[in-house]
Amino acid sequence: MRPFLYLIIPGLILLSPNAYTQEKSNTNPVSEAIEKYGKSFLKNKDITSVSIGVFKAGEVYTQHFGEIEKGKGNVPNDETIYEIASVTKTVTGYLVAKAVLEKKIKLEEDVRVYLKGTYPNLEYNQTPITIKHLLTHTSGLPLFLPKEMNGVFEKLNENVPNDYYELERSYGKEQFLSDLKNVSLAVEPGTKYAYSNVGAELVGYVLETVYEKTIDELLQESFLKKYAMVNTAIELNETQKQKLVRGYWMSNTSPSPNQLNKLWATAGGLKMNMTDVLHYMDLQLNSEDPIVAESHKVLYEEGNILKIAYFWRVWNDKYGTSYNHHGGTSGTQNWLFIFPKYKLGISIITNQSGPDTPNLLNKTAKKILESIIKE
Repeated sequence: MRPFLYLIIPGLILLSPNAYTQEKSNTNPVSEAIEKYGKSFLKNKDITSVSIGVFKAGEVYTQHFGEIEKGKGNVPNDETIYEIASVTKTVTGYLVAKAVLEKKIKLEEDVRVYLKGTYPNLEYNQTPITIKHLLTHTSGLPLFLPKEMNGVFEKLNENVPNDYYELERSYGKEQFLSDLKNVSLAVEPGTKYAYSNVGAELVGYVLETVYEKTIDELLQESFLKKYAMVNTAIELNETQKQKLVRGYWMSNTSPSPNQLNKLWATAGGLKMNMTDVLHYMDLQLNSEDPIVAESHKVLYEEGNILKIAYFWRVWNDKYGTSYNHHGGTSGTQNWLFIFPKYKLGISIITNQSGPDTPNLLNKTAKKILESIIKE
């Protein structure tokens, strides 16, 4: 969800629920690659821990390194729950694709059809913001609301986690919708890519409106139950909260507060453990699922590199067409990659967040990929 999290263009671009096994051995190329590059990742300055999961053709591999809390020696495991931040958007995209196929939502529909009240400002040159524009970050909406959030993460100082937390704590849905009336568009929707958490939250509002259900309820009905994802939610229960990681911002020695997610949380409020991330890879690699197929359709292209599906970044190279998304809070970062050609998914999660972390995640995932797939 953070500014430095979406400025990188990846250089590589990463279950049926009853048909895969956990691979424990360290004598195969996948496990060897995870171990080698997981240990290497841990050597980077300020990195405290890292969890890596790989799904390959029905088998799953996980390894965890380091410690969740500095000096405590508590190694993360498959049940450790992380904030997956903006990777949440890919889940939101799946819900929207489902709504499109069920004719609950139309991609080309003026978003104001779903809003209560009047929003004459949500158009430019008589071109309105549509659902498609929200999914592809081409709406022209700002990165954050309230406006004071914009620029918080550019400070790169030790106070960033608490500054963001205080802004989030005092901001709710009513304020969001009120502030939305005062947004001024500077470009015609659909013509320019500009990453927007505001747009992704607005999608959450639309989903809850058309289904008259909460996002957590929609997730349960859509795939969480089917794929046995029992530790995935926006609102965690008390037992799950005890497993939720608090990570570190840059070189801070005290952990950052967890996100509050007082809006719809569809921009970055989902939590998962690695077990559920692997199940989610299985879902995204299910070519028989029409919702997955819809959510992987490219909706916007800019130049020769930028391609956006339902929030997914789409990449084409020697590994075929792949899908990826990065996410980060003030305490954790992760990157998820999906390679349908090889029935392969790679997830790497760390409890550290800073401007250099995205590149570290990307490079490590690329090295694991190159070790697994010999082209």
